[in-house]
Amino acid sequence: MELHRLPSGNELHNLHRALFERFSSDWKGITVHELLDFISVKIEQALTFEELSGRLASKKKVSVKLGIDPTGPDVHMGHLVPIMLLRQFQKAGHVVHLIIGDFTAMIGDPSGRNTQRVALTTTQISANKKTYLKQIAPYLDVKLIKVHHNAQWLSKLTAKRILADLQMIPVGSVLQREDFRTRLDSGSPLSMAELLYGYLQGTDSVELACDIEVGGRDQFLNLALGRDMMRSHGMDPQVNITTPVLEGTDGSGRKMSKSYGNYIALSMRPDDIFGKLMSIPDTLIMQYLRAFADIKKTEVPHLEELTRQHPLEMKKQLAQFMVAVATKKLKEASAQREKFEKKFSKKEFDVDMLTLSIASETILFDALKEEQGVTKLSNTELRRLFDDGAIKIVSPIEKTLNIKDTAADGCVIRVGKKMFFKIEVE
Repeated sequence: MELHRLPSGNELHNLHRALFERFSSDWKGITVHELLDFISVKIEQALTFEELSGRLASKKKVSVKLGIDPTGPDVHMGHLVPIMLLRQFQKAGHVVHLIIGDFTAMIGDPSGRNTQRVALTTTQISANKKTYLKQIAPYLDVKLIKVHHNAQWLSKLTAKRILADLQMIPVGSVLQREDFRTRLDSGSPLSMAELLYGYLQGTDSVELACDIEVGGRDQFLNLALGRDMMRSHGMDPQVNITTPVLEGTDGSGRKMSKSYGNYIALSMRPDDIFGKLMSIPDTLIMQYLRAFADIKKTEVPHLEELTRQHPLEMKKQLAQFMVAVATKKLKEASAQREKFEKKFSKKEFDVDMLTLSIASETILFDALKEEQGVTKLSNTELRRLFDDGAIKIVSPIEKTLNIKDTAADGCVIRVGKKMFFKIEVE
């Protein structure tokens, strides 16, 4: 299979184009070795990788499934991580099954939660799922996927079937979950319905009998139960693949979530997508590239080196690539970059700007304290400005800083309304 070569440092401005052309290319004729080179970049854990290699080598087509509970109306980029892995299987000619969890959504996946979800009505679930396929259409060929709704079989389960299945599931395999133990230890409510969630997801695996199931890292125990249930039903167990949980745009280390306000919705306008991606910390550039782009494992060191040398440009290339994919237009990606640079990168400040020379990794609060003769602000006043969100980066991105943040070389910081500092990292 002929692939578009990724550019060197001298051609870095074309990286988004190469990634988009690779994203749009036909993968007919791809070898098992080449496919594994791509998907291994997106996999956090496989149970087992040897079984995965064997399935891909022994069958002309494998079936791969992903379940999504429509607990909300919007899909964000955190949800895209396993979907982009599904897309690679699809491009290689394999069959993708998407399960819309219209039954399981009534419980809500308890994985990683420290509180019980609010129960959803069937009306809410129906409204939430209406736009799901439309939102993921730019990232997965929805015309080729097989869509299922798990209410189709879960609503027909009899007490006899449930009891027979539950007799094969040890209680310890359910209660070993750290999220359940934490809630029990803290006295937080834990319903029987939540305890059965993994069983219901495992029933999906028995019903469809797919070769592979994909899910986020927090799905590992649910997927493992599905594998065990298939085995207990005399079936070949599925290969389980988990993907990393995407960190949110704010750099706090928390997962991308609408609850935290650190998400990028797929329904956002192209300029908002571009701007949100430009706001992520440099440390997340490679995480996002690995999640969303088609990168071979052997190419990762090269891209990591480019990110170390040219973080701002790499962030722009990432933003251009994601806009191109969302809109299917390279010209739109270039237009959004130009619009962004006019607004921020090429912004001229009609003010007296002072240069602030700091050592690498210096906390900005500490650096500004040392400039008190210039800023004429006390420690208390500086802290208040940070707490009030009145200290911001205004170029090349616009971002509110917190008291523990560092600042990159060349950026412009506004302190309050009238003080501007250009940062020089020594």
